[in-house]
Amino acid sequence: MNIFGLSLKGVRFGLGMLVLILAALPVASDAAEWVRARWVADGDTIILQDRRHVRYIGIDTPEIDHKNNHAAPFGIEALSRNRQLVEGWRLRLVFDREKKDRYGRTLAYVYRSDGLFVNAELLKEGLAYVLYRFPNGRRAKTLLSAQREAMEKHVGIWQLVNKNETPVHAYLGNRRSKRFHIHGCSMGKKMADKNRVWLKNQWTAFFAGYAPAKDCIPFPGDK
Repeated sequence: MNIFGLSLKGVRFGLGMLVLILAALPVASDAAEWVRARWVADGDTIILQDRRHVRYIGIDTPEIDHKNNHAAPFGIEALSRNRQLVEGWRLRLVFDREKKDRYGRTLAYVYRSDGLFVNAELLKEGLAYVLYRFPNGRRAKTLLSAQREAMEKHVGIWQLVNKNETPVHAYLGNRRSKRFHIHGCSMGKKMADKNRVWLKNQWTAFFAGYAPAKDCIPFPGDK
């Protein structure tokens, strides 16, 4: 039997292959689990009662050097606020496409039992900035909106970023990775031309959802 010149057997084979291909693709999951935090490691990482480390998807907070008791500006504040937000609460972990990072930490969007979105709350209070990492981008728009709210209020780390900065050279952004580099950065030189975008200053870059390439740009205010 032919259908528009194709055998029924061929159509079935093609559909079967399509199903197999779709099944093999990574699919974002709304699967979630309820947990409690045992310890708060820093502004964007908690340790659960089962000792799993959970890294918040889509954000980065100022670093804390526990050994030398040194922290980047607002690092201690981010840690303290994260502790206030999660301790004593039942937490719901919601996953994206990639569930673990290269360090074996669980990657999650963290919600409290009252519905508060912890990742976004830290951004709203200016204690974190958006850090996109492919392929986890399901809440990217929500997180960027939270960051912009903090930027417009000029709270937290956004007090350290000069909105009117006029650098000699514009910053080079990568459309694919959502990172931006200073002029002449070796990593920026390796970027494909199709991914290049010029950003007039750091404020513009952050507002557009780009994060600093740590190899050439320190966290805001961290010298």
